[in-house]
Amino acid sequence: MQGKEVSKQETAGKSSVGIDVSKSWLDVHVLPSGQAQRFANTEVGIRQLKRWLGRFALGLVVVEATGKWHRQTRRSLHASGLPVAVVDPFRVRMFAKAQGIWAKTDRLDARVLAQFAAVMAPPQRPPASDALEALQELVAARDSAVAEQTALKNQLAAAASPFLIRQLQDRLARIAADIEALAGEIRRLIAADPGLARRHAILVSIPSIGDTIAATLVASLAELGTCSSRQIGLLAGLAPVADDSGARQGVRVIWGGRPPVRRVLYLAALSAARHNAGLKAFHERLIANGKKPKCAIIAVARKLAVLANSLIAQDRLWTPNQPQQA
Repeated sequence: MQGKEVSKQETAGKSSVGIDVSKSWLDVHVLPSGQAQRFANTEVGIRQLKRWLGRFALGLVVVEATGKWHRQTRRSLHASGLPVAVVDPFRVRMFAKAQGIWAKTDRLDARVLAQFAAVMAPPQRPPASDALEALQELVAARDSAVAEQTALKNQLAAAASPFLIRQLQDRLARIAADIEALAGEIRRLIAADPGLARRHAILVSIPSIGDTIAATLVASLAELGTCSSRQIGLLAGLAPVADDSGARQGVRVIWGGRPPVRRVLYLAALSAARHNAGLKAFHERLIANGKKPKCAIIAVARKLAVLANSLIAQDRLWTPNQPQQA
C-alpha cells in the first residue's frame, strides 16, 4: 500500500482510527465501535498501541501533524504495515466546526480524527526519509535565522543609542555566522544523499534557481515529480482559486499551499522575469496583454514550479531547448 491513495470503497466495513498526538500522550478513538484509549507517547506506549489496534480490522489510521511529536508514531505504524495517513490540523479543525463541534480536548479531537478518516479518506503516503526530515529542520532553522537577521537590521537602522547599536551589530555578526553554518550543513546533508543531491542538481540547473531556493524546494516540496501541473501549483500556493457566485465573477486569488515554497518561487520569478529568456518573453507578453505586474510574476512563479516538477519527473537537467522525443 506504500504511496497508494486508498479509496473509500477499499476502507468500507473496516475500522477508522483517529490518533491525537501530544508531547506526552496518544489519545486514540476507533469507529464504528466507539472504543477509546490513551497511551504514552513513548516507544513502550507505541508498542502497546499497535497491540491494541491489532484487535480491529483497520481501514485507515489518521494522525494529526504536530511538529515532531507525531513522527515516531507514524513511522512505527507504517513500518508495521498499518494504513496510516498524516493530516493537516487546519483541515481537521474546519471539519469539526462543520459538524458544530467547537469544543477541543484531546479525547474529542481523537474522535473527530476518526470521523475525518471515515468520511474524507485522506491518502496514505510513506514517511519522509531521515535525511529529508533532517533537511526540513535545517531549512526551517535557516529561514527563522534569516527572518531574525532582517528584524535586527531594521532595528539597527532605527537605533540611536550607541550602546544599542553595538549590541545589535554584535548580534548581527553572530547570526550571520549561524546562517552560514546552517547553509554549510544543508549543503553537506544534500551532498551526502544521492536522491536529494540529484533533485538539487536538477533544480539549480534552471536559470534563476540557486542553492538556497533549490534546498527549500527539495525540503518543502517533496512531491515534485509525482504530481500534475495543477496539483503542484496548488501545493506551492500559486494556482488561482475561483471566487464566483451566481452572476458575480470574483477576482481569482492564490491561497493556501506552503508559504516557504511560494516565497522562494516568487523571488526566483523576479529574477526569471529579467534573466531567463523564455520566462522573460512570457512575462512581457502577460504585461502587454494587460496583466497586473504582481499577477504576471505569480504566473512566472507557477511556470517555474511546473517546470521543476516536469524536470524531476523526467530526471533530467534543464536545457535551453527541450529534447526531442524518440
